Amino acid sequence: MQRVSGNTVTLGSPLKYTHWGDPITVSGRAVNERAEVGLLSRNIVVGATEDAVQSRVGAHVMIMGKSTARIEGTEFTRVGQLNTLRRYPVHFHLLGSAAASYLRSSSVHASFNRCVVVHGTSDLRVLNNVTYDTLGHCIFLEDGDETGNVLQGNLVTRVKAPDSKQGQNPLLDSDKRPSGYWITNPANTVKDNVAAGVDGTGFWYAMPQHPTGLASGKTTVWPRRTPLGEFSGNVAHSGDRGLNVDNGPKADGSLTETVYYDPVTNPADPKSAAVPAVFSDFVAYKHRDHGVWLRGENHVLQGAVLADNAVGATFASHLSVLKGGLLVGETVNVGQPESWEAKGEGGRSLPRPWEAAFPIRGYQFYDGQVSIQDAALAAFVPNSIRKASGLGYLTKNAFPLNPANHARGLTWLDSSVRVYLPDPQADKDGDKAATFMDTDGTVTGAAGLSVTGSPLLRAAPDCQGRAEWNASVCTGSYGRLWLQDVRGGQPGPVTVAGPHGTVSLKGTPDAYATVSTTARVGHAYTLTPTNTTAQWRLGLSGRQPGDTLRLTLPATSEPILYRDWWIDNRNRLKKVALGSLDATTGDSYAYEGGQLHLKLVVQPGRDYAVLDVCTADLCK
Repeated sequence: MQRVSGNTVTLGSPLKYTHWGDPITVSGRAVNERAEVGLLSRNIVVGATEDAVQSRVGAHVMIMGKSTARIEGTEFTRVGQLNTLRRYPVHFHLLGSAAASYLRSSSVHASFNRCVVVHGTSDLRVLNNVTYDTLGHCIFLEDGDETGNVLQGNLVTRVKAPDSKQGQNPLLDSDKRPSGYWITNPANTVKDNVAAGVDGTGFWYAMPQHPTGLASGKTTVWPRRTPLGEFSGNVAHSGDRGLNVDNGPKADGSLTETVYYDPVTNPADPKSAAVPAVFSDFVAYKHRDHGVWLRGENHVLQGAVLADNAVGATFASHLSVLKGGLLVGETVNVGQPESWEAKGEGGRSLPRPWEAAFPIRGYQFYDGQVSIQDAALAAFVPNSIRKASGLGYLTKNAFPLNPANHARGLTWLDSSVRVYLPDPQADKDGDKAATFMDTDGTVTGAAGLSVTGSPLLRAAPDCQGRAEWNASVCTGSYGRLWLQDVRGGQPGPVTVAGPHGTVSLKGTPDAYATVSTTARVGHAYTLTPTNTTAQWRLGLSGRQPGDTLRLTLPATSEPILYRDWWIDNRNRLKKVALGSLDATTGDSYAYEGGQLHLKLVVQPGRDYAVLDVCTADLCK
């Protein structure tokens, strides 16, 4: 840089990579992908001598005990010590409440080990700082008992993953794909920050069950059930994921595991009232994976702008909604592919150059019951290299889906392809069940229709095929049909045949003891398991009282059946002639010629119908 004059920066030589500087509008909507500019130099400098570049043993500042630190206008460079715990550029260590302390308007760059670590410290303010060229998680809340901290107005740039070829080892397994902001307790304020150029995730809510490390005895603290403090106005770009709410530390703090974030009023009581976690006004663009990935329950992604990502957002969640905001497939910011990367049409950089044909999507349905509401979508245009659509389902999925997933109030700003469902993979049962409802007609043109890619359902005579969507638009109501061996055996492959199609199901990959697919209420299906010695439990889920389903499956001997999870002879089904079964109310079965005939009926006050199929009284 040669000089700065007001808002004008003059460079001494051209930049190696494109840094977008122009405003972008898509169908009249603003999308800001202009590069950030951060000032690294400060009047006060804390750093090791030049030889630290070779030794990678940098300076570090550690605030601990009863100390108070007010740090402002300070440049930290050649800081942190490689592969060494507790040797970080700026480290607030076990201060308890640090309401009188802050780090603000400072910079951290050329760090060999993180940026700012907040450990066992609450009520701290980390404000308006700039980081660049750092290793491992950057701004890092350590154990999960850190609450009331304010992370606001910070610019985190170029966060690198450790490179073993250079002797760099991850302090945590998660450092292999580091984050700009690693947050282990949601009860903090994260506002108006930027994560740019991170070798992993911009904002990572990585919540342990209970605090780990030096706080591991705090078993009354439940980060995965704690209400969200504030997450608003943040920006992430040029990484793998923008916002990840999943994958928290295990009890020993070493590895990450799948996390279900379900905030409630009283975290010690999981049955207390739910408190929605609202992630508001988030901007995510140019991510190779997802702009947003949420796992848990009662989440709201509100007012987000998601553009130029492989996938804008996916919710592995329940009772969660993307509400409002703007989803854009591709902008005029074509990027700058590396010389070895596959390129898109017009030389565009691809989010996944190793998978050039990956179909970009704005919003993906997944499990739980999730929805997209009142959002605007644009620029999802397929080309000769890859498909594109505003909506879709998580691909290559083997897990159960909820056909009550739905869309409503959508605004299509152009002629974007609205839906695309790739052909199901043979061993991925979830792909074969992909179905969602268009509540108000803003996807299909008529309220109450469902979009399905299921080979079991899409050929019905009242379904209309949409070739561009690789799906059908159907009338009718749909629920989840499932079959389980309660002894833990593998029922699959299970063939499910209906009046308009057939599927073969392998089962869910966790144990393969359950198969699941989408079925149409009021229709009849024949289930043919490979395993003939299982003890079956089967059901219809996610439906309304009075909904029915007819099922037939083989049985080598006449079974004993119990309804709706109550294995008691007062709840035992009675046998009727096959011709009389349709007139029953869910309390009967028929058995003829080695075939068991069932009528599932959802009873009043329930949203499911379940039967246990026993070979002995009370399933003994």
